[in-house]
Amino acid sequence: MHTQTTPNAAFQQALIATDPAQFNLPAPGSDEEAEMLKGIQNLFMDYSHANLSAKVEQVYAERVYFRDAFRQLHTAEEIREYFLEGLEPLEGAEFVFNNVARTGGDFYLDWTMRLDFKKTPTGTWEESMGVSRIRFDSAGQVIFHQDFWDPTDIVYQRIPIAKQLIAYVKGKL
Repeated sequence: MHTQTTPNAAFQQALIATDPAQFNLPAPGSDEEAEMLKGIQNLFMDYSHANLSAKVEQVYAERVYFRDAFRQLHTAEEIREYFLEGLEPLEGAEFVFNNVARTGGDFYLDWTMRLDFKKTPTGTWEESMGVSRIRFDSAGQVIFHQDFWDPTDIVYQRIPIAKQLIAYVKGKL
């Protein structure tokens, strides 16, 4: 089973291949850095079919390491298709960026994801918080994207058997 928190071989290789020391990144706090970050933030803040279709391949480099709770992907095209597929059960999706921190060439984006599922009454937003570790290349495109978030409450609880198992485990803790 895929996991987002096991430092597997692909993750280790991606860390080496995307080492920020290899790239010319904007100075911390500069207008160029803000513009680079705005690209990925705008992609997620307008999480719509039109925006994702138009901008994923501008924001992400052609070859990229991407891993979240469900998938590990390696191209911008795969990411675009994955994001578009994820919209299918949704009435709407929003991301709010709470904080951005930079350590060397690693950027950590603290976000809240809001989802309005088609199977619930319109306007019934469910929220989940997470953090993304992002690395950019010299052109300002994302080359490394590792998400850290817990999908149990917002996604897995929609699967009847998983919902029962999660409730059982939480009751035992």
